[in-house]
Amino acid sequence: MKKRTISIIILLAIVLIISIFVIDYMSKRPDRMKANPYAYDVEEYTHVDPKLINYRETRNFPIEGYKPTGIDVAGGKIWICGSGVLQVILPEGVQVLKTEIGENSSCIKVDGEDVFVGFEDHVEKFNGRGERLETWDNPGRNCVFTSVSCDDTHVFVADAGNRRVLVYDRDGSLKGEFAGASESAAGHGFIIPSANFDLAADQTGKVWVVNPGKHAIEYYDSEGEMITFWQNSSMEIDGFTGCCNPAEIDMLPNGDFVTSEKGMVRIKIYSDRGKMKSVVAPPGKFEEEVHAPEVSVDEDGTIYALDFDRNMIRVFQKTD
Repeated sequence: MKKRTISIIILLAIVLIISIFVIDYMSKRPDRMKANPYAYDVEEYTHVDPKLINYRETRNFPIEGYKPTGIDVAGGKIWICGSGVLQVILPEGVQVLKTEIGENSSCIKVDGEDVFVGFEDHVEKFNGRGERLETWDNPGRNCVFTSVSCDDTHVFVADAGNRRVLVYDRDGSLKGEFAGASESAAGHGFIIPSANFDLAADQTGKVWVVNPGKHAIEYYDSEGEMITFWQNSSMEIDGFTGCCNPAEIDMLPNGDFVTSEKGMVRIKIYSDRGKMKSVVAPPGKFEEEVHAPEVSVDEDGTIYALDFDRNMIRVFQKTD
């Protein structure tokens, strides 16, 4: 009798345990689970008040036959590099040059008749006809060149692989390098979680450098001394979010910044002190959770965005 009672108790216990497992499994099915109160939801941040948007897209040009990697607008022309190609088109979309340059480039800067093209581990200099003039030396191991800019004297190159800015003269002699300020309010030097590391030189021998891991834009002289910086980490429209933003920058003729972000893709305008002044293109203008368009500005302040996901150049002009 006792053995029978014990067997019944064990059987009931087994049934109970199995029932608990079944109920737990069923409750975790996607269609049965309760909403996660801690879920990371960015939907509310993708909406932008139309009053903040002071630009409109006026035209676009598809890039055909290769994958673009860099853009610069200079001298009334649009210069594009990528997948072994250097291409030049006019603002109305007419091609005036397309030539093979032999390797996969990553970035481009045009100044007068000098065309500086950055590759993964070196820079090459071309003339306005697309003819190669110089191939500069590789400055060391682990290079990942992501941006090039210049003034009348210097050529600045962002090396994401080594978290540094290289400083050349315009003939390719390496004059120095710097890794960002570590003993300042900015702190920690350049924090580069991914290959998103941009810079923009002005005409005073100085350069603005994005510190993407800090959501900051920092201003340096050619010796690597920090002059000033500003930063804004926020999910709100006037700040930067994600691991490494802004991903791309350029400067308007009045000294304001154009910034482009990846992840929650958007293009905005900031003053040189970091105050957001306008939205150029909200997240709804782009594919979700993808690459930041590279941005370049012409002499009139028109913004050209190289949309990597759509393989096209998109043109934004300020509205009245």
